[in-house]
Amino acid sequence: MSEFVCKLGTPSGEIIEGVYTAESAAELRKDFERKEYLIYTLRPRNLIAGLLRPASSGAGKVTPKEFLIFNQELVSLIHAGLPIVACLDILIERRKNPAFRKALEEIRERVRSGAALSEGFASYRHLFPPIYASTLASGERSGEIESVVRRHIKYTKTVIAVRKKVFAAMMYPAMLLVMAVGLIGFLILWVMPKFASFYEEFGADLPLLTRVLMGVSELTTRNAWVVVLGVVGGWLALMAWTRTEAGRVQFDRVKLSLPLVGSILHRYSIANFTRTLGTLLEGGIPLVEALEIASPALRNQAFRSAVVKTSVSVREGQPLWESLEQTGLMTDLAIEMVKVGESTGSLETMLSNVADFYDEEIDSDLTTLTSLLEPAMLVIMGFLIAMILLALYMPLLESYSTSRM
Repeated sequence: MSEFVCKLGTPSGEIIEGVYTAESAAELRKDFERKEYLIYTLRPRNLIAGLLRPASSGAGKVTPKEFLIFNQELVSLIHAGLPIVACLDILIERRKNPAFRKALEEIRERVRSGAALSEGFASYRHLFPPIYASTLASGERSGEIESVVRRHIKYTKTVIAVRKKVFAAMMYPAMLLVMAVGLIGFLILWVMPKFASFYEEFGADLPLLTRVLMGVSELTTRNAWVVVLGVVGGWLALMAWTRTEAGRVQFDRVKLSLPLVGSILHRYSIANFTRTLGTLLEGGIPLVEALEIASPALRNQAFRSAVVKTSVSVREGQPLWESLEQTGLMTDLAIEMVKVGESTGSLETMLSNVADFYDEEIDSDLTTLTSLLEPAMLVIMGFLIAMILLALYMPLLESYSTSRM
């Protein structure tokens, strides 16, 4: 998916600006025209600016936790019988995030002018989850906004909980890796040159292992800027490639094929898709529309592209299970449960069951992975550091043993 900076005129006469994501500029333009928006400008987002954007720019985003708290407060106010505009008035005062506050203020003005709440959130797709506006729209049609917001809260809590599990499980191995790279870098870039100058004055014949590591240290220290520029340039090239549609699809496919980690990412993508689709169907949204809404909510571009193709096949009359099977990304279990759900009229229940099942699988896989990864990394770290220390002190030990003879 690519990002585009757009300046638009709404059917109500307002001018809005924002960043939108789409497969292509033509598709985004077509989407705006379908919604009767007047397009003033539509240009690709500056790639270099996006790559070099500082971390502090996160103030222009709404985190899942912030949005969860907002919805919990919103549903409480709606349950108390307050009108939507009054709810927004109260909620705006409690928002500390400037981008969030500004968006809510503009949404409130739209609602005051007669627009639906879902239409207001739909114009801020770059700030809020893609499925939220459609979920609100289904609640507005049925007159059950409170229930659909509660359903979205439950969905968000589950997604956040799964992400926390993945993050917590990978935190310790990541810290070990950073410490290992830092320590080995310190030994090679700082300690090894000191020993090299000492051994040069000493004039002794060095063992092969010592000479090899000395050569690596000398090559690295002499060409430090080349190494740094190479790493930074490679990272920027990778980021630029993954910003393209084809590059992102290929990169995400590679991640799914990684040993051990790939299977976890695969299950996570399936759980994310089935949970999102099930939540939308439970809210009364038709299947084809739910598939179109679910695709932008998926983080993995390979899955996202597959869901887009699936929505086209389903629109043409093909069963969902058969369309998913053709993607080659869904597991046999997921396909079979979707097939049963379609045949029995309980598709949303089966999708929820698939998501719950894979959540448990992910939890089990993460436990197994961390139990194997942590000792393996410790052994590898110990081996590499021991080799470096052995290379450093081996000439001294050989010299000492020679002098004793």
